[in-house]
Amino acid sequence: MDYRIFSMSSGEEEGSTQAHVFARAYRGAWRAIYGSEPVGRHQVAALGFVVDFGGRTRARSGTAHADTAPAAEDVPPGGRHDN
Repeated sequence: MDYRIFSMSSGEEEGSTQAHVFARAYRGAWRAIYGSEPVGRHQVAALGFVVDFGGRTRARSGTAHADTAPAAEDVPPGGRHDN
């Protein structure tokens, strides 16, 4: 599984065991709900993480699952873009 985890507050890459357990659980839940692999950057504001699963899609929010602009490759780690 290829992913990178970033802190929303600092934008720095997160390497804690807790963050990696969360990313694996998030991936499993996403696959169960949507029947596909998560792609792009997923912001989970409640935990303060951005999980980048790679690929080229629009950013998604882990709380609302809504597309946000701009495209995921343009969103900096921990960055937030309001529409």
